[in-house]
Amino acid sequence: MVDDSLRKGIGDIKPYIPGKSARDAKLEFNVESVVKLASNENPFGPSPKAVEAMKETLKALAVYPDQTSIELREALSTRLGVDKDCLIVGNGSDEIMQLAAATFLSAGEECLISENTFSVYEFATKLFDGEAVFVPLKDYKYDLEGFARAVTDKTKLVWLCNPNNPTGTAFSQSELDQFLAKLPKKAITIIDEAYMEFAETGGFPESLEYVKKGKNVIVLRTFSKFYGLAGLRVGYGAAKPDIVKYMNLAKLPFNVNRLAVKAGIAALDDKAFAEKTKRTNSEGKKHLYAELKKLGVAFQRTEANFIFIDVKRNCDKVFMEMMRQGVIIRPLASFGFGEAIRVSIGTGEQNMRFIEALKKVLRK
Repeated sequence: MVDDSLRKGIGDIKPYIPGKSARDAKLEFNVESVVKLASNENPFGPSPKAVEAMKETLKALAVYPDQTSIELREALSTRLGVDKDCLIVGNGSDEIMQLAAATFLSAGEECLISENTFSVYEFATKLFDGEAVFVPLKDYKYDLEGFARAVTDKTKLVWLCNPNNPTGTAFSQSELDQFLAKLPKKAITIIDEAYMEFAETGGFPESLEYVKKGKNVIVLRTFSKFYGLAGLRVGYGAAKPDIVKYMNLAKLPFNVNRLAVKAGIAALDDKAFAEKTKRTNSEGKKHLYAELKKLGVAFQRTEANFIFIDVKRNCDKVFMEMMRQGVIIRPLASFGFGEAIRVSIGTGEQNMRFIEALKKVLRK
């Protein structure tokens, strides 16, 4: 039996549930026009400068990429003001999550994880036989005081998502400062900032300052959301050089392809695209807030490019009915919210398509 051969912990891993694709909706419900607002993708697609950079790189695809993604690390170093030796590039930031666990987590050590958050934190913990210790959200937000109370002498990794997926809420600089001051020296805090470029409220943490001060912190960011490069899979982590050095030992060679490296460099330089993305997201969420208020639907104000909505009915049924309308959203049962959905903020036209579909579904 294969089951008898499994390594401890593998059988406890929950499969990742991705958002439905437009192809799924068309085939399943026979709808011609589909709007996908399930996976927090950039509605404008990739940066035009990134597309041009990829075209110019096509002729070099017969040659292996640089093993350390040095060009992208140098570009990030200039942009972020951190030394290039403090940066590691991954096949999406989720690869770096796995690398962090592979490098620092030993069997039986504890990882602090919030309830109702991104599932890869639990996946990486269990993959390397760590013990997941869950801390409930407080008012849909990370409870860092609760995290501090959960710390023991077995605590090795702390997983933080800011802004949180799927609620869109964020903790502040002062909250993070107070929490980190209570951690034992051996603990490493991983701050996943996949949506930080969309944050607008004051007080959002300057997390890279911890890296510059040599703290045991790994800051994760991605090109998938704000920069529209989800299909390329490229993200990065920032940490003190000793942390990065050991993570590189656990990394497979040539983990990031040439196209991703060149596209990432170009996207960083595309100020017009970045401004358009930020402006449209800000305008879109305000419009959606107003429309959801008209519908009398509860929601969380967001610091990301999606909105958490409490539909107060079975979210999977709402999801299926929205699919019949040609609008794909994310039901949140897999996140622990059986009566909530998450909708990505799209273009003005896409947002209205969502609102009209939601009206019809809620009337049922």
